[in-house]
Amino acid sequence: MSKKNIRSTEDTFWDKLLLSIWPYFIVGVAFIAFWGYVFKWGRILSWRDLNYVVDNELLGTFGDFIGGVLGTIFTIISTLLVVRTFRHQRKVTTDNENEVHVQRFNDLFFELLRIYQNEVNELCGQADKILKIDAENNRIKKATVKYNNKDYFDEEKYIIQRRYRNQKSYEKNQDRSITYYMLFYTDNRSKIAAYYRTLYRIFELIDESDLINDEQKKEYAKIIRAQLTESELFFLRYNAMTIYGNPFIKYINKYHILKHLPAFELLEFKDWWVDMNNFDRERVNILYFIINNALKDVFNNAEKRTSYSIEIMPDKKAKYQISLSLKEYRDFAINLVINNDSSFYTNEYRGLNKLEPIRIQQLFDCFIKELFIYSNFGQYNRAEDIEVYSRPIISEGNIVRIHSAIKNNKGDHLIFSYKGLT
Repeated sequence: MSKKNIRSTEDTFWDKLLLSIWPYFIVGVAFIAFWGYVFKWGRILSWRDLNYVVDNELLGTFGDFIGGVLGTIFTIISTLLVVRTFRHQRKVTTDNENEVHVQRFNDLFFELLRIYQNEVNELCGQADKILKIDAENNRIKKATVKYNNKDYFDEEKYIIQRRYRNQKSYEKNQDRSITYYMLFYTDNRSKIAAYYRTLYRIFELIDESDLINDEQKKEYAKIIRAQLTESELFFLRYNAMTIYGNPFIKYINKYHILKHLPAFELLEFKDWWVDMNNFDRERVNILYFIINNALKDVFNNAEKRTSYSIEIMPDKKAKYQISLSLKEYRDFAINLVINNDSSFYTNEYRGLNKLEPIRIQQLFDCFIKELFIYSNFGQYNRAEDIEVYSRPIISEGNIVRIHSAIKNNKGDHLIFSYKGLT
């Protein structure tokens, strides 16, 4: 039985009072003593008088009174004890029923989890990889490499990323990335379709079950989310953008399934990879996560204010200083101050060193689009009401100021999370 259910059957203060003998003893003695005194009051009685004759009539009346009153009281207490017993029995019965319901859900849940793991184990593929390049003889040594299980997603993601040709705008890259994904899906449908259906069925079971409460649903969703690799999240995101995966969107948003997806690894950001190595890309990913988490704080803390701002890098001596601001829930901005006189910055900002200010601004514009529009598949904010805009970059000596923002032109609040939507 769970701790929660155990606590529900523990005795309360009043239960313990009813079950203790001492309150009855004390109350009984005090009652008899009090009324004995009352019956004695006004009568001549000497405890030292050996010739005193007991008033049997008075004693009989006193006994009848005590018996009648105390008997009634103890009858009421007995009734209360019976009610308490039935109440506790009902609690135990209810708790047992709840345990049975949870067990039934667990059986279904872990059976689907087992099926999911089997589907992953059966995934396999192969690709030609370059092992050695002989420039003198103009020869390339290749080998066919097979992969399966979770490696399947890693390898297939790498193939798509390598083949992808980026466009000039984030929106065009969106359309093109879906096209590339559909090429993958068409070639691998027999392998991947059952995998998607199983995952969908798991979250459908969690969300629609009446055997567990909302908090328990979140915990079960976290169990599944912990099973998913970054590469799996990559494919789930693009699949949800197609007609095949569109029903999955509500679960992705509600249970934050893509929470740990490295956004900068998406095809839409490939334009920025040219001058970056893997470490630089990872640093930009970290910066995205930092902004994402800080944005949650902004929306949570801005509730009773017309405007709110937070500094991500408050050290004024740092080369990069980022602040986030929100006005009336309608206008959000990322503000970056670059101090070229400073060489101090934390590791996550190192990737920005490879980019010119205009490219950093374009990157932040795309960050904003991803955060407010595309990461939730356009479900939170109406695209026709949203405007992403940038102010001109300001250069003052060695100080550069960059401003990227989004606003709702209809005057409605910006929505950042499923909680805000509901």
